[in-house]
Amino acid sequence: MKWNMQMEEIEAILEKIWDLHDKLSDAIHSISRSHFLTSIKTLTNSSHNQNDTVVTETTPDGNGFVFVKDFRPQCDDVVVDDAVHEAKSLNAIRTALENLEDQLEFFHMV
Repeated sequence: MKWNMQMEEIEAILEKIWDLHDKLSDAIHSISRSHFLTSIKTLTNSSHNQNDTVVTETTPDGNGFVFVKDFRPQCDDVVVDDAVHEAKSLNAIRTALENLEDQLEFFHMV
């Protein structure tokens, strides 16, 4: 396989990779934000969050929320699970694009 690509061709490919990377990042951010807001709504509507309202010295009003990885809201909504799986697959695609970008830059330097 020949790597005698012209400088313009490599730059055009890298620009397309960067555009796809940005679009994937935006989509992942949107899905993550939606999942986060859904999990907050679920916790707010839940009767099991009474322990979270304990007043401490650092949080005098007792309010606060910590987002935990692999958190599953109490309502087992299929849409939420699908969104999380979609975000994970988009992240895998974004990682593959980053690897391709690194390889192209390496061959460009050589």
